[in-house]
Amino acid sequence: GWRKRIEEIKGSDLDLPGGEMRPAGYVVMSFGVRDKRPVQAYDDWLNRIPSTYRRAVLDEDPANSPDVDHDPYRLAALKHYRSLMPMAMAAHKPMFSLKSADGARGAHLEAVRACYDDFLSLARRIADVIGFAVP
Repeated sequence: GWRKRIEEIKGSDLDLPGGEMRPAGYVVMSFGVRDKRPVQAYDDWLNRIPSTYRRAVLDEDPANSPDVDHDPYRLAALKHYRSLMPMAMAAHKPMFSLKSADGARGAHLEAVRACYDDFLSLARRIADVIGFAVP
């Protein structure tokens, strides 16, 4: 895969990463959010993630894992944006790129703006974690 491509491109001016995989973190999605907090049914499951991530992904001792709200490995907590998904699929666009011509009007247009902000924050967080400078 990647290592073969690096060998094929050697000698070019491209600055390619070495291909070492390093987990950057995880994203949680909440199906019910009120006041920026997940409903209790999902909150119980969400709080299992930090210790499971440490044990299963990082191969670390999960004994002193923080809750999901204070876990530095949590990159973002995204809303479901369930009303935008069918529109995005029909328009062949990401949810955060929908326009009024795609059917995003009124409250849906506000949800598109919030979705854009959420994904922009996630992209910036990932860039920060992997040491990528964002202009």
